[in-house]
Amino acid sequence: MKFAKTGALVLLPCVLSACAHASAPEAPPQPPVVEAPAPSPPTTLDYDAALRRTVQAYDSTGMVAAVSIDGETVWDGAQGLAEEGTQRPVTQDMLFPIASISKAFTTTALAILVERGSVKWDEPIRTYIPEFAMSDPWVSEHFTVRDALTHRSGLPLGAGDLLIWPDGDAEPEDIIAALPHLRPSAGFRSEYAYDNLLYIVAGEIVERASGKSWADFVTDEILEPVGMERCVADKSRIPAGARFVTGHERAAGADAGVPIDERLAFSQTWNAAGGIWCDTEGMMKWGRFWLDGGVTEDGRRLLNQRQVREVWQGVTPMGVNGRLRAAGLSHLSAYALGWSTQDFAGRLLVSHGGGAPGVVSNFMIIPEEDLVLFSATNDYRGAPSTFNYHVAAALLDQPELDFIADWGGAFARAEAEGTKLIADTASSAPEDAGAPSLPLSAYAGTYHDPWYGDVRIRLTDDGGLFIDMGRSEILDGELSHYDADRFAAFWPDSSLKADAFVDFTVENDKVTGMKMQAISDLTDFSYDFHDLDLKRVAD
Repeated sequence: MKFAKTGALVLLPCVLSACAHASAPEAPPQPPVVEAPAPSPPTTLDYDAALRRTVQAYDSTGMVAAVSIDGETVWDGAQGLAEEGTQRPVTQDMLFPIASISKAFTTTALAILVERGSVKWDEPIRTYIPEFAMSDPWVSEHFTVRDALTHRSGLPLGAGDLLIWPDGDAEPEDIIAALPHLRPSAGFRSEYAYDNLLYIVAGEIVERASGKSWADFVTDEILEPVGMERCVADKSRIPAGARFVTGHERAAGADAGVPIDERLAFSQTWNAAGGIWCDTEGMMKWGRFWLDGGVTEDGRRLLNQRQVREVWQGVTPMGVNGRLRAAGLSHLSAYALGWSTQDFAGRLLVSHGGGAPGVVSNFMIIPEEDLVLFSATNDYRGAPSTFNYHVAAALLDQPELDFIADWGGAFARAEAEGTKLIADTASSAPEDAGAPSLPLSAYAGTYHDPWYGDVRIRLTDDGGLFIDMGRSEILDGELSHYDADRFAAFWPDSSLKADAFVDFTVENDKVTGMKMQAISDLTDFSYDFHDLDLKRVAD
């Protein structure tokens, strides 16, 4: 290895063969990076300064990060507060929710079961969950375990996430029952579209094949053997006295984040898709486990080399990240089994990002360099991927690429544009707005979507309209008239940045249904209001 293991690393050239990576889409999107300037001589990387700059660029509440080289953690750091309004600093030993990075633990659990002969990657899911179905009978019959893990179902991005996001109350059986009612937007196995619900199905396969709950299996068979003793497979398993962060969201244009609503409790239903909490030390051990080919620190082999190759083998082609293409760093990208794979500066980069209410994380492994990077922030901003890419590029002899300046600046511009859109929409209806087709009382009633369930509209005491999203306590609020039969739901918690238009369908002087869509591009894709097809039902 060519990197000095000090707090400030001297960057030396590294020439290795090209392979393949891609970042997962949970972190908030950022516009493309600008063209890279002409190369300059290698410089010294100051990790602490890079972390401070990243926190400043994203105005993050708090952040942790760590770097491991050749099996040794060469640096870890922390900046900011564990919770706004307190003096509690973020520290490296604090547990962070790693969100969708958890997907790799689900595929690891399945890989262990494959080795034991309990599961097969290319066996239909109905072998393990007989009631499993998609909207198409042929797809239902041929949908395999591998299909559930590689985002090629044909469903649209984040389809059905409102069942579990931000505080959806769906159980695994509700997820399975909902899938046949979710309409595809592409052909089966034809293209990439990120999903969470099918990882919940994958967690159910782990449970039925092993006889243990997903959380017990991951704890007993992965976390403990790998030495990640402080990490937990479910928020409810955080022991008394353990230190953990509070997630933060902020309203558009707000100067600081606010602690997330306690009702955003990380439902156990979505653990297999994003429920693990971990500290930087545990994540460094996770990275070393993979670099050691599925062998734990005490020499125990959990996975054979075939399964290690299997989970890192790209399956579904993905669009190459425009930010990295513009910098000349990446050209090929594919999603594997719970991991993204991509070429990065001529090396293989295996990674995943994570985003949950109030938190974002990013994890990277560059096997040819024995390099592991992890970072996490306790607010919903894309600082972790920016920090990791910045450090990775610098360590791979690309110190002239300032991802913190480029991506941080782009984020600030996008945030300002989204904030203006939300403010303009909230301030007033269009000047030429039309009146509602009917008296407001005509819009009140129950509306049903076959995968989501019921949404209720009622009259308020002052004669307005109120929307109650049946599966959520947080997504309840008054409707403001916007234009004709379009209303706007401005949720009481503006930090969600999830306000939505509600468009009622009026036919023959009767309201027959309604559709919804997010108002702002800042809204997370898991608020998939646009997938709802709500029909008026008899009250």
